Order: sequence, then structure tokens, then C-alpha cells
Amino acid sequence: MNDFTSSGYYELTHKNDRFSFLQFMREDVICDVCYITLKNVIAGETLTFEQSEVSGLKKAGEKANAS
Repeated sequence: MNDFTSSGYYELTHKNDRFSFLQFMREDVICDVCYITLKNVIAGETLTFEQSEVSGLKKAGEKANAS
């Protein structure tokens, strides 16, 4: 996963769906499963994804990184 220490917006690919304008909120590990929570700053929607199901995550304007 990317290093979330820098602020900015992210784009994420999850099961062939693309999500944009995401701001990192938190990363959790529950029962050895890693989850990342991001907020869509346009819609105000909070989204949580299981890390193993994320096929791409990039900071807006950069090349995608596979998880």
C-alpha cells in the first residue's frame, strides 16, 4: 500500500470499479485482515475496502501501484 503520510487525493481500483477524489482517513487491521478507509471529498461518502481486494491505488496524478 502507499505511504499515506502525505496529504492529497487518491484514486483506487476495486473489483474493476474506479473511485476518485478520495482522501485517506485510516487503516485498520482486524483479525489479520487489513482495511483502508477513505472519504470521497466530492460526495462526502466514506468507503472502506479490504486491502487484498484493491487492485490499484495511486495518488492523483501518479502511476498506479498494485497492492
